[in-house]
Amino acid sequence: MVSQQNRLKGVRAFFTIMIYFVCGFISWYASAQPNTINSDTNSNLNTDTDIKSSADSKFVIIPSSEDHRSLVNNKLFLSTPDNTITTAQQALTAFNDGEFIENTANRVSFGFTEEVLWAVLPIQADTTTDGGLSSVIEIDNAWLDVVDIFFISGNEIVRQESLGDTEAISGRTYNARMPSVSHVFAPGNTYVLFRFISQDPMTIPIYLCSEKSKQSVMLENAYFYGFLYGALLILLVYNLVLYTYLRERRYLLYSCYLLAFTAFNFTYTGHGYWWLWGEMPSVQQWLMPTLMLCYITAGVTFTIEFLNVKKYLPSLFAKRKFIYAGLLALAVVMLAYGSQQFAIMAQLVILTTLSLWMLLIGVMCYKNGNVLAAFFVPAILLGTGGATVSSLATWGVVPYSQWAFRGIELGMLLEMSLLSVSLGFNFKEVYKARLSAEFTSRIDPLTNLYNRRAFTQLVYPIWELGVRKKQRMSIVLIDLDWFKQINDEFGHDAGDGVLELVAKTIKARVRSSDLVFRWGGEEFLLFLPDTSVSDAKALAETLRSSVKEVTSESITTVTTSIGVAAFSAQESGDTKIERLIKVADEALYVAKQKGRNCVVVG
Repeated sequence: MVSQQNRLKGVRAFFTIMIYFVCGFISWYASAQPNTINSDTNSNLNTDTDIKSSADSKFVIIPSSEDHRSLVNNKLFLSTPDNTITTAQQALTAFNDGEFIENTANRVSFGFTEEVLWAVLPIQADTTTDGGLSSVIEIDNAWLDVVDIFFISGNEIVRQESLGDTEAISGRTYNARMPSVSHVFAPGNTYVLFRFISQDPMTIPIYLCSEKSKQSVMLENAYFYGFLYGALLILLVYNLVLYTYLRERRYLLYSCYLLAFTAFNFTYTGHGYWWLWGEMPSVQQWLMPTLMLCYITAGVTFTIEFLNVKKYLPSLFAKRKFIYAGLLALAVVMLAYGSQQFAIMAQLVILTTLSLWMLLIGVMCYKNGNVLAAFFVPAILLGTGGATVSSLATWGVVPYSQWAFRGIELGMLLEMSLLSVSLGFNFKEVYKARLSAEFTSRIDPLTNLYNRRAFTQLVYPIWELGVRKKQRMSIVLIDLDWFKQINDEFGHDAGDGVLELVAKTIKARVRSSDLVFRWGGEEFLLFLPDTSVSDAKALAETLRSSVKEVTSESITTVTTSIGVAAFSAQESGDTKIERLIKVADEALYVAKQKGRNCVVVG
């Protein structure tokens, strides 16, 4: 047991170090991000190698440097919400007629909308270069259904790309997780026309960057998500190991909670579509709401089990079936209604409500004495805080930034790390309780001596070693004389008091290496390692006289009959301890026959 505990401590320490390392990396990553959002009165980036505003502030100038990247939403012109545009040519005409609105507010998020959003980005290639300049346009959002991009030069569409997740990934000309396209911009003005449709929240962070910057960002993202998924996987495996060891459902359900979030995140960040099911757009369309529902369900079941709601909030536990029935009803309505947008909106509302519900349950369980709730409440606050920031950025309530957009991931990583610490604390408490239970199961509660169950665990190893090394060992079996009369005359409480007194007397007169057991009702057994028969008999005589002397000052004088048996080096190596106990028992019987209050050696 101890070695298993030490191994698990080592595993927990390793996982804790990994978690801190991941958090440190994320802090570095966040601080290393370039400042991509600037006011209209400043250039978009600070050096000569960055994209700059032209004299005509409507255009974005592409510099000739190989290292530039900027969020260019503040240079977009957006269609009005009530527009009737259906084709790219109509959009171009409307833009030329001044019907598009300049995005001076630098909006990135537009919430849920069924409208088709058209946008125009005027770009001007650096006129000091010969030929064209190559740049990459990236829409830093993987869940948009339709992303059509038209490159217009001289009022003609010279190129068109379709990059939304309703299109197979193989149709993209640029291999990236986020919808991206590389284009060589001819000297002069080029207008890039965008068409966006999404049943998910309409969030369109548009970046203009060089190929080198694009690859650098992709590498940083690979590191970020590699560490994120690596940390989540470590926590998942760690808790599965704890479940295998402890067989507590909370560890299994926490693993399911981790898995559900990881799968959900893997889908909505576009990794699944990029790597696995890119040729099946319909899978991508419905996996997000499906996995979100799985995540919500896993969160509910984990909360109920983790906080031991059955003990601390029994009224809520009795109603848990209604909660599960509600989630099942939501799944049925999703399928029946058939609207992806409805499914996601409904689940976002439920997810927000669930976060508040988890906090409330945690606080109530803490008030009712659940120690683990002290970890649970701040953990959920971290996760909820991160998710709230991401949701507000997605809905356009707070300004967009990559930090805000990834709030849910950072918050959930911190939440799950803290929950793992709490489960590690729970493991420690469970282990201590097990040790206490094991110890208690071997102790007689009245006399505080070892009981008969402990005999096999404690004596057998010493006996086997002693037999192998031909060491002397003895058994002393003690029985209180006329003990039944004491119970009948003075009552069982008085009898218990006598047993306690006799046990203390025996314990005070034996060596620390001797093992004392309450063998039966009024019987005591002593196992004496490295003790000859003569020494065992002498100890038995001492105990007999001591018990008589000590009890003479109590309700009545108690005498004892004692049987002694010993194993000597001359005996066979296959001698069993049961034979020695039988010999001692027979000697005890003889002592009773001789009139009691004596010691007999078998």
